[in-house]
Amino acid sequence: MPSESLFDRVLALSAFDGDSRAALRALHAHFAADFPDCSLALLLVRDQAPGRCRLAGLIGANGIEHVPNLDPNGEHSELPAFDDRLAVQIVTHAAPHVVALAPAQRSVPLAQALFAPAMVLAIPVANGGRLTHWLVFGSTLAGRFDRSDPQRVMLHVNLAASLIVRPLVLHELSQETQRQRQEIESLADIQKLLLPDNPQINGLEYAVHWQPAATAAGDYYELSKLTEFAPPEFPRNGPDLWGVIVGDVSGHGAAAAMEAVQFDAILRTYQDNEPPGGPARVISYVNKYFFSRRSRGHFMTVFALLYRPDTRVLTFLSAGHPPLLHRRGRGVTPVGEGDQIPLGVLRDYEYRNNELTLESGDILVLYTDGIVEAKNPRGEMFGSERLRELVADGADIPQALRDGIVAAVRTHQENQAGSDDQTLVVLKIMQ
Repeated sequence: MPSESLFDRVLALSAFDGDSRAALRALHAHFAADFPDCSLALLLVRDQAPGRCRLAGLIGANGIEHVPNLDPNGEHSELPAFDDRLAVQIVTHAAPHVVALAPAQRSVPLAQALFAPAMVLAIPVANGGRLTHWLVFGSTLAGRFDRSDPQRVMLHVNLAASLIVRPLVLHELSQETQRQRQEIESLADIQKLLLPDNPQINGLEYAVHWQPAATAAGDYYELSKLTEFAPPEFPRNGPDLWGVIVGDVSGHGAAAAMEAVQFDAILRTYQDNEPPGGPARVISYVNKYFFSRRSRGHFMTVFALLYRPDTRVLTFLSAGHPPLLHRRGRGVTPVGEGDQIPLGVLRDYEYRNNELTLESGDILVLYTDGIVEAKNPRGEMFGSERLRELVADGADIPQALRDGIVAAVRTHQENQAGSDDQTLVVLKIMQ
């Protein structure tokens, strides 16, 4: 059979798609044609003192792996270190060279680790604009590398290493991406546990759409039956007292989701024992503790409301959030537009309540800007006016109205994923 050509060997090496341990074995197999019966060692010099190196991998002349190349950069384990005379000879100068070892020199620690060679060929390996490693061929035969051209070998080694490094980096990047995705998915799972569990509320019908742009969301909503916290004069045998909060952290993804989770955690520590009560007191409280010791990188818009069916009064506030759409009959009125500032802007800001009288059959639509700012492939936004028209002309049943709006948004986006989280809450007063 004809011997394998150099290009065939390069093709085989370019197909490498393994981990760091397999990388050194691949290089040993690749250079076996040039340096048969030679050992191959990988020495790490990145971030080491001059004349000092760490043994990051070693394959014997017979192809047996003695030091697995599991951690080539010494980031996760303590690789054996050497700073003896041979180590100094090999790694002090950034140029390929041959070192012939006298019999007495073969007893130094690094020589012993490399199977006491009579001669070594040391090749510097560049990575990212730095000398990070040396590839060292070892032989028990004196004069084994006398006819080698170290400069040509250096070019060959570095070109071969570049074919290995790229898939290694992609492999590590893939693993890191998978790890980060698993962490974000765990955060998303926790976030979903905080969402309301479809509470049954007398006197109210509702429907919700909550769609993260990524795995985790910066959008937040809470819908609660609050009759047990109602004042003593509130009738217990009729429609329930209830409240809704819809929030939107600036940005989206894991960082925004963490802020939304923190908002929820602070919200649940609130005790209704201070004036003026209602949404204003709740949001003032959360805003105060929403601040950390350092300036936040995010702010949060919120629309909060509380409805007392015995008085038919809706108490509400908008903290920089898009307006509530109030539908009565076929008329739609924006409520709370540009009312007050978002959370996370001024620590001691005191929010104030607003009131609106409702009637049986009224429909309320809360949403985040991911709905009205949804874009089609040409960059055109869905828009507030289109949403108002859909609310005015839509069904009287919350679930059907929600589905119609969501379908319209998806059609506008041409069924592509949106770039922002989307939340839509449709409420109908039944009594």
